[in-house]
Amino acid sequence: MNSDPSEFESAPLETAEHGSEQPEPKPRRGSTALALLALLIALAAAAVSTWTWWQGQLAGETEGDRLSSEISRLESNDSRLSSQLQDLGKAVESLSAASGSDRLEALQARLSEDRAQLQALQQSVQEQVAMTGSQQRAVDAMHGRLLAAEAALAEVSGRELNARGELDLAEIDYLLRLANERLQLFFDPASADRALILADAHLAALDNPAHLGVRQAITEARNELGAVDLPDDLAITGQLDALQKAIPALPFPEATVPRVNTAPDAEEGWWAKLKATFASLVTVRRSTEEENRRISLQDQDYIRQRLWLQLEVAYLALMRHDQQAFSHALERAQGSLADWFDPASTGVQSFHASLAALRALRVEVEWPDISAPWSMLQLVRSARAAPAPASRPSATQQQPSQTGAESESEPGPAEDLPDEGQ
Repeated sequence: MNSDPSEFESAPLETAEHGSEQPEPKPRRGSTALALLALLIALAAAAVSTWTWWQGQLAGETEGDRLSSEISRLESNDSRLSSQLQDLGKAVESLSAASGSDRLEALQARLSEDRAQLQALQQSVQEQVAMTGSQQRAVDAMHGRLLAAEAALAEVSGRELNARGELDLAEIDYLLRLANERLQLFFDPASADRALILADAHLAALDNPAHLGVRQAITEARNELGAVDLPDDLAITGQLDALQKAIPALPFPEATVPRVNTAPDAEEGWWAKLKATFASLVTVRRSTEEENRRISLQDQDYIRQRLWLQLEVAYLALMRHDQQAFSHALERAQGSLADWFDPASTGVQSFHASLAALRALRVEVEWPDISAPWSMLQLVRSARAAPAPASRPSATQQQPSQTGAESESEPGPAEDLPDEGQ
């Protein structure tokens, strides 16, 4: 068809916009369509004739044969085109008979229907966007709850829920503290080493990789204990015991004062009995300078007891490995020996030589610090008891849903667990 739909639509639209009535344009008749159709037929005939001429040239036909065949072909085409032209004329008449206003109304109705569908689609899209936002917020809230649950699970898994494991850790803690106390307070490296061995055996039975550092510290502490240069306490104690046993045999420079016979003479009578009674209470004898230099038996016991106590102080200093107290006690014993006993005696000289030999010994020991395993165990237990950080919910998770769904409360961070007793 040669009629343009824009010609039918433009006029009613302009009338609706300006509000003025204009006469409808009359539809064009089929003259233009027929002219165009005749032009097309002529072009088609020229093209066909050209093609036929070219095919004749290729086939070597004569000009007469070609013209006769061309004429017959044009006649057949002319009859066919005339029938088609009649059909087109009828179609143009039917189209021209149709009113343009009916077609415009149909187009406007279709446009209104399209607009209604477009509005429905826009509303559906908005609902889908709102639903998608609500689902996204629900997913974010679920993600926050999962993070909080994972943090709580990590916190719970980090704790030692087994009562037997707690008791084992408490026993290991006690053994490590006992080893440190036995060494620092009682200077007993053997007991300290046995306590470290028991603690290492318990840690090996637990078979926890978190305790490898504690076991390494125990091994280093035992190596330091093995490298300590200890004096021979048994030999030194035996020498001190031998010196204490030799104290009663040490001679003094002068003989002891002889006892005075205070027995009364064999007299009879009351006067003799009274005299004997007063004679037992009072002793009268001559005092000389030589007798003043003499030591009584009671004073000799006191001096020997003093020397024995000085050696006992040296023994106590040996137990504490106190070099200064040990040397000072032996020095005082040498002073007592030189002040009160006979220096010319062989026993006194041998006793003095033994004291000098003991003073030359070194009994002080530099004890290592073996508190590192216990401190490391405390760090491990504190790290296991510390709560895991919980993730905070994001701002999008705290916003309510636009679809009216009830927002679930976000889980807060897990409560801090009480620290294990150290």
